Amino acid sequence: MEKFAAFAISTAVCLGGIALQTTTAEAADITFGIIGPREYELPVNYKDFVAFVQYSGTNSTSQFFDNKGNLTGVPRQDLTVGLSKFVYFTTIDALPGVGIALEAIVPEIYLGTRGGKERFGFGDTIWGFATWIKPTENSTFGFQSFIQAPIGGDYFTNRYYANYSSILFDVQGEHLSFTGDVGGVFRGDQDPAGLGGVRVNPGTTFHTNLRLGYKLGIPTLPVEPFVALDYQYNTTARITATNAVIPNSRNQDLALGAGLAFLYDPKQSFTIRYSRSVYGENTYATNAVYLKYVYIP
Repeated sequence: MEKFAAFAISTAVCLGGIALQTTTAEAADITFGIIGPREYELPVNYKDFVAFVQYSGTNSTSQFFDNKGNLTGVPRQDLTVGLSKFVYFTTIDALPGVGIALEAIVPEIYLGTRGGKERFGFGDTIWGFATWIKPTENSTFGFQSFIQAPIGGDYFTNRYYANYSSILFDVQGEHLSFTGDVGGVFRGDQDPAGLGGVRVNPGTTFHTNLRLGYKLGIPTLPVEPFVALDYQYNTTARITATNAVIPNSRNQDLALGAGLAFLYDPKQSFTIRYSRSVYGENTYATNAVYLKYVYIP
């Protein structure tokens, strides 16, 4: 169990859903874009254990996709988000072969502009669970769901409740590993504080995140290179009272990337990746470096 659980702790939560949906912070990132290769290579029939995961991502961009998908220059913004995740893995005797993870995630956010004010604070805390089965010895299929509550700092809170739900999957071959998720972010109305007294429905986000890794098969070189695809589409935002569409609120982002996973210890691992937008609409372009560290006591 420990051999692969150390690397494949379930459910990374997005940078984007924490920071970009605020009206004050315009920097963007793709929902669940932080996940690494083998993210959902998960065990079953294990003894209860805990894990700690630290995610970090920095998106530094001076480009913006307009509503026709054209890139334009804008003042540079630097968004860095850390996600400190605490996970409790457990099972239920009546459900053999089913894995369960209970999770709490605290986001730490830095937002700066060149020549402008820098801000640091905590985003909205997230709680949730994941559950999964293994249809075959080398595959995983499951579901995860999280609630995000508007209790972060004044500048970084989204001011709405949100549910992140998605299907997760993983397949391990002799030379390749493939993992990913498909899901959505479902939001309540945004509190009108700071919005001129206007209550807004921010829309719904649909996303997918895919990772394809290549196993080198060299025991003395525990490194796995991988490629990544991340995509999200956000429906139009509307003014709640009138159902009027907010102009240019619908957006999408498609990003490709590549990285390395270092599997140097059964209870620890480290992942680094670079990702860049190849197409978007009404969003800041992704130009990001992601890090992930897993530790099982």
